[in-house]
Amino acid sequence: MYRKHLEAEYGDRLIFDDIRVIPRLDQWGDEYLHIYVIVDGTEAGDYDVLDPRWVNSLYRKVRPQLLELGVPNIPSNSYIDKAEIDPWTDDEKAALFR
Repeated sequence: MYRKHLEAEYGDRLIFDDIRVIPRLDQWGDEYLHIYVIVDGTEAGDYDVLDPRWVNSLYRKVRPQLLELGVPNIPSNSYIDKAEIDPWTDDEKAALFR
């Protein structure tokens, strides 16, 4: 659901290489989702075209689907440039998504 919205907004400028959703527990033991978006910038590796206001409003767009899936809590997001993690070892990459 995130990919659809991201590609509709930025598909002509960015490639969303991988999107992973990892369940996490907050400090009170409540579950939430952490969404990792790996961005492969098509503009010389520059993904500064991501508008923070638009990215922050993405939750409102997907909230109905999340509620249908039984996910009431607000997810957190990380946007990571693929160029930053390409040199990492497989173990380092795996640790990112634990």
